[in-house]
This record gives sequence, C-alpha cells and structure tokens, in this order.
Amino acid sequence: MNDIEPQSDVTNLDSLMEGIAPRQTWRDRKIPIIRVVSGILLVYILWFIPWVPRLLVGSVTVKQWTKKKGLTYTVVGPGEPSWVNKSQISKNVFNAIVVAEDGRFYQHHGLDFQEIAKSIEVNRRKKRYVRGASTITQQVVKMAFLSREKTIIRKAREATGTLFLEAIMSKDDILEWYVNLAEFGDGIYGIKAAAEKYFGTKPSLLTIEQAAHLGLVIPSPNSWSAGLRKRDLTPFGERRFAKIVLNMRRQGYITQQQWVRALATGNFGRPLASYETYLAEANKDQCLKGDLEACRREAGVVDDEDGDGLDDPEVSSLDAAEPTGAPEFKKQGSVQ
Repeated sequence: MNDIEPQSDVTNLDSLMEGIAPRQTWRDRKIPIIRVVSGILLVYILWFIPWVPRLLVGSVTVKQWTKKKGLTYTVVGPGEPSWVNKSQISKNVFNAIVVAEDGRFYQHHGLDFQEIAKSIEVNRRKKRYVRGASTITQQVVKMAFLSREKTIIRKAREATGTLFLEAIMSKDDILEWYVNLAEFGDGIYGIKAAAEKYFGTKPSLLTIEQAAHLGLVIPSPNSWSAGLRKRDLTPFGERRFAKIVLNMRRQGYITQQQWVRALATGNFGRPLASYETYLAEANKDQCLKGDLEACRREAGVVDDEDGDGLDDPEVSSLDAAEPTGAPEFKKQGSVQ
C-alpha cells in the first residue's frame, strides 16, 4: 500500500496557526488607550493655556480691527517697525496707564481679586455687566493670544495665561508689551503710532498731559478718543483726565506743581473747564498730605462702579477716595 500524503493544510498545525495573533487581555489593551487619552489631554492643555513664553523670545501675530479694513493680522514684537523699547518710552506713559487701567498692578500677581469681588457685586446689584476687572497682564494675554469674545472658556484661558506670564516675565516687560499692543483709537495700535498721530512726537518725549490723554482713551478707544482727535476734551474726558492726574499725584508719580500745571494746561494747552473748581478742591485735599481719613470724611467716598475711572456723576467735586494700590502715597514702581 502506498503512503497517503496529507492533501489539506488543515492537518498542518503550523499552517493553521500562522497569522493568528494571540488573544489580548484587557491589560494589554489598556496601554494604547492610555496613550491615546494622554495625547488628547496634552493637545487640549497646549491649546487651552496660551503659550505666553513666546513673548520672551520674539514676535507674535495679533488680530487688529479697523473700520475700513475690518479684521487684519499684524506682527508685533521686538525688532518690528511698530515696536518701541521701554527705554525709549516716557515714564509718564507707564505711570498714566497704570493709574488709569490697573492701580494695583505692582501689588497683585496678575489677577486682582479685590477688583474681581467688587465687579461681581456691582454687576449683581446693577443686574447687568457694567464693570470689568481685567488687569494689565490679563489684557496683554488677551491682545496677544486670544479673541475678544466674552465666554467663560476664553476668560479661563486668559486667567491661566495671566498667572503663567506673571511667573516668567517682569512687571516692566509686561508694561512694555501692553503699550505696544494697546489700541488708542480706530486703527491706531501701539504707543509709537499714538504719539505720532495725536501729538506728532516720539514716545520718549510724551509729557504728563499727553500721557494722561492716551491713558484716558484705552478702555473704549473708538468713542473716548473723540476729544483727543478734535483736540478739545469733552466734559467726560475732562473729568477722566482730572482723575488720572490726581491719582498720578497721589501715587507719587508727579509733584504738586506738575499736577496743578496739568490741570491748567490739560485741555491741549488750555485749562480744564472746571479748573478753578478742581484747584479749589485740590487745595483742600488732605489726601495729598497723607491724611486719607480726613479726606474721606470731608469729601465722602463713592466707588467707581462702572470702571470708567470716574465716580458717581452726582458727586461734583474731584474724587477724594483712596486710589487702588497707593495707600501710603509712595511710588509703587515704574519703568525708568
């Protein structure tokens, strides 16, 4: 009898098992799943946290809006044509902007919880959004990396980036970025463009009065710059100008003589319309002598509820409340 050769691969165990992977256990599958989840989480974190270290090493591309062109993209940073180093910017600019925008800038660490609490209370009482609490650092993060939309996610990203930026960058460098990014009117971005447009001068030559003019428009540059464009302050502009130079005096950024001169020439070489009233109030202002309580008792204290730099419009005298960040009437710090 002839030997029978196997005719089917079924009888060949090696061939049968070829290509069949061993069965995976849950433990074996868990490793790839963890890697995928970790990757997704990493991507989300990298997107969620604005990458603020870029401000330490170079330029950023930012969004800017103008009435004529709409949305545009502009590169801002050291070495760019629009950039001005802090050593070439008058200290008056930094001082005016600090008292106008963020009086406790040199005291907080990016988020001003005192102002946040006050804003929450005011908005709750008014039942609408009338006051914000964004610090200068928060505004830098927003202008450099985020959109203008008012959402919880955007504000959370802004807060995270703010704490990160404060941890890696000095206050003076943050201010340098701020004045180079800020809008001072429709299509007027950065201190270089503002100094040229409004005063025909360089940032290094801006006076106390000119710096106060620029500081007063920042919260709402398109509407509040009307007086600046016409070289004739509106009543609202005069009151805001007077508040800024008063707080510059209180925080020790300017002298008594410089303060009075600012009131006398603040309306583009002319005295403020209420100059005599302001001067009379100034002569009675015990705050400037360090007696804060006496000043508060004499003039009363009315909070700046809507965050426009002014007190309740029913109060006719110059504000005598304590400026945020200057309880001892000493210069807290500035870029020299």
